[in-house]
Amino acid sequence: MSEKNNKSINFIKKNVYYFVFIICLAVLSIITIALIVSANDNQPTGGGVIEVPSDNNNDTQGGNQNDNNGTQSGNEDGKEPDKDEPTVSVIVFDMPVNGVIIKDYVDTSVVYNQTLGLYSGHKAIDFSAEADAQVSVVYDGVIESITTGKLEGVTLTVDHGNGLKTVYNSIEVNEDLQVGQSLKKGDALGVVSTNNRTEYKDGAHLHFEVLEDGKKIRPYKYLLIEEK
Repeated sequence: MSEKNNKSINFIKKNVYYFVFIICLAVLSIITIALIVSANDNQPTGGGVIEVPSDNNNDTQGGNQNDNNGTQSGNEDGKEPDKDEPTVSVIVFDMPVNGVIIKDYVDTSVVYNQTLGLYSGHKAIDFSAEADAQVSVVYDGVIESITTGKLEGVTLTVDHGNGLKTVYNSIEVNEDLQVGQSLKKGDALGVVSTNNRTEYKDGAHLHFEVLEDGKKIRPYKYLLIEEK
């Protein structure tokens, strides 16, 4: 064997470990590159990411559906009622006395007063009735005043709140009634009389007025009877 061959064999023997290491490194590199290429081929096109909904999301959706169903079952339009919305109550008066209208409310003309012998305004309704016919309060309220005048006779005023008042004139007021006393619709106030001297020729009757914010108005706004 030549000297040149011996040197080559000796070189290989001395560096055999390096050759093995380089070969292993090359093999590992090839394997790694192959795995990366294979992984890229398996990725979805466009780089999109598929999200799988969790059980928690399903539970939440189910809970919302139950809540919605519950709301719809309680309210057909699926909306919660507005708790702040005010409740509108309609006021309807009872009749103050069981009688017949003998003089109606007028605000654009005058009526004849046979006691005074002249024509005058009359922003009230006069109900003719028997002298002992009971007069009742037409709606819940509080007695504001009870007054007696030489010509006007006895007048009782009831405050129903929010500027609404009713006035009962030409009556004999029950002795147990006092100013500030609370009343319920239909409570007795007294009986009809002739003590209003400006209308005594009309006989026993009730002179009935309705006021809103201090102004006399048509009682028919709250009395469910036909105008005369």
